[in-house]
Amino acid sequence: MRLLANLTLQKRISLLVLISLMLGLGLFSWLGVQSLNESTQRTLDERLTVSRIVASHLDETLNHVLLRVQEAASFQGELPQEEQFRLRARALGIMLDKAAIVTESVFLLGGDGRILQAEPPRPGAIGTMLPGYADVESRLSSGLPTISSLTYAPLTAAPVVFAIAPIMDAAGSKNIGALSVAIDVNESSISGFIKPITLGSTGYTEIVDKNGVVLARTEPGRPPVAFERSDHPGRFAQLMVEGKATVRTCHRCHGPESQPQRRRDVLAFAPLSAAPWGVAVRQAEEEAFDITEGLKRRLMIFGGIVILGVFLLVWLVMQGVVRPIRMLTLASARVAAGDFKAVVPISRRDEIGRLSTAFSVMTRELAKAQNEIVSRNQELLALNSIAATVGQSLELEDVLGKAMRQVLEVTRTEAGSMFLVDIASKGLKLVSYIGHSRLFYCPQSISAAADCACHRVLRLGHSLMVNDVSQCPALTEEMTSGTHITCFVSVPLKSKDKVLGVMNVACPSERCFTEDDFRLLDSIGYHIGLAIENSTLYKETRQEKELRGQLLNAIITAQEEERERISRDLHDGCGQTLTGLIMSIESAESIASSASLPLREKLVNTRLIALHVLQDMRKLMRGLRSSVLGDLGLAAAVRSYAETTLETAGVRLDFDAEGLNQRLATSVEIALFRIVQEALHNVVKHAQARTAKIRLRQVDSRIMVAVEDDGLGFDVAAFFSAGTVVQSLGLLGMRERATLLGGTFSVTSAPGKGTRVAVEVPLDISPDSKETPDERQDASADSR
Repeated sequence: MRLLANLTLQKRISLLVLISLMLGLGLFSWLGVQSLNESTQRTLDERLTVSRIVASHLDETLNHVLLRVQEAASFQGELPQEEQFRLRARALGIMLDKAAIVTESVFLLGGDGRILQAEPPRPGAIGTMLPGYADVESRLSSGLPTISSLTYAPLTAAPVVFAIAPIMDAAGSKNIGALSVAIDVNESSISGFIKPITLGSTGYTEIVDKNGVVLARTEPGRPPVAFERSDHPGRFAQLMVEGKATVRTCHRCHGPESQPQRRRDVLAFAPLSAAPWGVAVRQAEEEAFDITEGLKRRLMIFGGIVILGVFLLVWLVMQGVVRPIRMLTLASARVAAGDFKAVVPISRRDEIGRLSTAFSVMTRELAKAQNEIVSRNQELLALNSIAATVGQSLELEDVLGKAMRQVLEVTRTEAGSMFLVDIASKGLKLVSYIGHSRLFYCPQSISAAADCACHRVLRLGHSLMVNDVSQCPALTEEMTSGTHITCFVSVPLKSKDKVLGVMNVACPSERCFTEDDFRLLDSIGYHIGLAIENSTLYKETRQEKELRGQLLNAIITAQEEERERISRDLHDGCGQTLTGLIMSIESAESIASSASLPLREKLVNTRLIALHVLQDMRKLMRGLRSSVLGDLGLAAAVRSYAETTLETAGVRLDFDAEGLNQRLATSVEIALFRIVQEALHNVVKHAQARTAKIRLRQVDSRIMVAVEDDGLGFDVAAFFSAGTVVQSLGLLGMRERATLLGGTFSVTSAPGKGTRVAVEVPLDISPDSKETPDERQDASADSR
């Protein structure tokens, strides 16, 4: 520190700037490297997540297939006859077709893997060994269904995979045969569901079996040829055995074999649990890390520019700062010695130029400071006395009377008055005066034609000096006779830029008002205006109305939070319990023997009851909180709820939404959804309608919602005038929700002519409307 103190200003600034630059660039570089590493890892994690999601979805599809095949293979301990097999095979094909699984053939196998029957019939395949049977024989011997790798279909030689379920003997200990379904991978949802997944212009997804054969591949990857092998079959097979998901970068040759193009890829792989398959997600490393590399280049360019700019700035500062500061230092010493005429000849528009100008102004103003300090102290004392006077009471007449006396005492005058705007009489009402009352009587009304001093002050909003009382047309010679007042000042009584009245103060006999007096009177008028405003607010019910609105808003918010909590508790508690109960019943059904038919029937009935309870609970959850509202927005939520509610009641829905291209604020969406929900409840409960129309419109900056039915209708005026508060709570609640949004609510109805409920509210766009649907769905799922 002693070394810095001995350095000149130029050297000190240069050293400090250099040290700060080094520290800043070092920290900036470290943060940049950390950000780049985090960005790279985030990219790899995203690709691994995509592969796991695809693998999970594919596992669900394959497990569904295996379950159906296993159910079809339950032949009660013996191989089926031809007719029984064909019926079972056709039923299985129909069930899988509903799940978008295209079956090429269904085969009945013997214990040695030879084909005994086929559906549709394939005589040439009878007695032949099922392709790939040896690979799954060990798993079938344990009584578990399985799915093979890609192989050929008998006779047709089409590329298929086999879903095989064993047929066990009556004791369940020996495999006496198997039921095999040949699935066309290219035509089934096993490959079709990954087609919408895209990762830029080079990313694509592959499904491979344990032999490394590509079962399916999305664009822009090349369509796989029959039995095409992946470029990492050994590594994929090892990961399938270990059941590990991984992500890394690797080299890959792309394009036809005649013209291979070698590049580095980001490869994410996730194995399946339902089959010896895996999902590989690939993307060119250059594209995957494009943002990271671009950021790295920009950081290097920016760092170089910053270094050069800082050095140039230091040099310029040294040239333009040190010399003027020395001149200002000398001038300050002269001012400290009492020479207020010291001038610094610096003509610049930067901070130093402003400092020089300020220094010159300071030297001129210092001479006036002492007198002004005394004057300001007197003004502050006067304002404090006025503020203390008007703050003693909230009664308007008492406040104004005391304030008038205090004003005359401060200004040392003998006459004054106060007028307030009287809206009822459209004139100025004299509320307080001291001195000659006739002098301050104003007969003119508030109008554009009013030309007296008081009305000019009302219109202009600032003080006005009347140097000759004869200049004011409202003051006649008769009014001013017998007084010694020749001039007066008219001051507005303002509160928040609103003129509430006028205060007239006569000039002192020995002098006229100065500019400082005007400033003091303006401040006094502002304080009195605030006192008038406070007194007026004291008598009004504005605060009570605002409090009622806040309480209502809080109640609605608490209600929505409680709905969400109850819905979440039902989903996480009862919903999970019922789902576990249904799965347990299904498991008990599958293990119940054929001899226990009564037991199985009771289990089936029990499961149906549990499913019905689960469906009712989900309906209740949708009524409490619509997950569609959080995921897809107002239009989708209203349509979903209306379809569910009206379909149950046998009411036809006519729905139309137009212009809702952006997400609204959450509070607006919830309020509008509850209004529509209550309106539809009234349609179902009271209207006895055949058709209900719902219209959602965005016009300019407003949202319009209308619910209309062709039901019984009612007399709106009679309904609300009857005083049946309990019966009208629904409509009142809708109106309050619309009012809280700053909108309007209307009900149009007549007996026998249906009912129309219309709401119009200002447009309020959500700040997270730019989120992608996936991000919004993830956020909604987290909240659930």
